[in-house]
Amino acid sequence: MNTTDARERVRLLRNWKAEQDSAALYAAFAQLDCDPLQSGVYQDLARAERRHAAFWEERLRVAGQATPAFRASARTVILIHLARRFGIGFVVPSIIAREMKDRDDYASQDDARAAGLAREEHGHAAVLRRGSDGSVGNNLRAAVLGANDGLASNFCLMMGVAGAGVSTWTILLTGIAGLISGACSMALGEWLSVTNARELALSQLDRDMGTLEPDEGHPSVASAGDAASAAVFSFLLFALGALVPLLPFFILPVPLRIAGSIALSVGALFMLGLATSLFNARSALFSGLRQIGIGAAAAAVTYLAGRAFGALAGAGL
Repeated sequence: MNTTDARERVRLLRNWKAEQDSAALYAAFAQLDCDPLQSGVYQDLARAERRHAAFWEERLRVAGQATPAFRASARTVILIHLARRFGIGFVVPSIIAREMKDRDDYASQDDARAAGLAREEHGHAAVLRRGSDGSVGNNLRAAVLGANDGLASNFCLMMGVAGAGVSTWTILLTGIAGLISGACSMALGEWLSVTNARELALSQLDRDMGTLEPDEGHPSVASAGDAASAAVFSFLLFALGALVPLLPFFILPVPLRIAGSIALSVGALFMLGLATSLFNARSALFSGLRQIGIGAAAAAVTYLAGRAFGALAGAGL
């Protein structure tokens, strides 16, 4: 078997597995959803994905490749568990992202495009958008990003100070200051954002209704959210992430504190990367390693900057 044939079989098998995973996911959703109408929608989606899997299975047979016993991927198992625990809406953004990725992948494959698979995958995403409320999943995504902001910014701040060669006590104080200032800044920014959105909606409603006392309960106003709740939520999420690089300074001996902070922060970056894989349609390993790479590179830059400025300060700048 030449290299071209091997690559072709890998492609066919990858497509078959992806469709089987999607079918298993929708079949699970059909069982979980208590609404008969929506459950029927998921059953239809599962049948469509099985047809796609059958298409790739036939292509594999023609290529002389037997299909293995199907085993759901770790991502599919996790999504089903999350849907069972928190509701289907919790994972809808991830499923939509996956359908759109499948559409893009199929658009570049002649056989898939000719069979109309790219068009059908796009249709699946449209059905999900119409039939489900993805607000819970969007909130989770915002939570992951908020915690990541706190972790990355405070980790980089502390590594920059560490690069200057100051004491671990000074690094700890810097991290505490970074947590408090960053969390307050995020809370203030979120409060202003929501407040301005509500005021804009009220102003627009006032012009439309011709009244001096517009209804604050109007959907266009209520959709902006509650400013105080948004501020508290942002504060807590940022603080949670920013606390991670601080923890080793509270519990480890002095010689191990910086190394422990780096290790814990890198581990947390990887876990946050795994969480983002639920929404970006990338593999869990890729997302985790990418998160580590970006976070570690940023921390390395601030560390080197700290060393440079520390050296300049020591020279009497």
